[in-house]
Amino acid sequence: MPKQQTPSITWQDDANPADYEAAGHYLALVDNQKNIDKTLADLKAGTIVEYKATDLLRAAQLIVPKADDRPTREQIKKIKHGEPVSPVLLVRVPALRKVIVADGFHRICAAYRIDPDVMLHCKLAGA
Repeated sequence: MPKQQTPSITWQDDANPADYEAAGHYLALVDNQKNIDKTLADLKAGTIVEYKATDLLRAAQLIVPKADDRPTREQIKKIKHGEPVSPVLLVRVPALRKVIVADGFHRICAAYRIDPDVMLHCKLAGA
């Protein structure tokens, strides 16, 4: 039986303004506004980099939700239908030896469910 082809992911050139806003709201839980403003500016000015879904989950120390997770299922549908998805917004935190997923957790999980080694488009801020 032939192997089923993994759907490719169609990426937007940049994150949507709403993605940056969501990242700011999330980061407000873990940092002060001065640092958040700089981080968001760095993300907006940053270039696209690629990382495997599995590596992002490990670096962020995150666990993929169960298969019935609604937001992840919605992202899987978008990917399979060829709809463009936003790059994942990441913040490197060397002191914690990890990466924070500021926006795009469910995009990572959807991509991982399709193919753990798929390369995701990301924007990365932090030293």
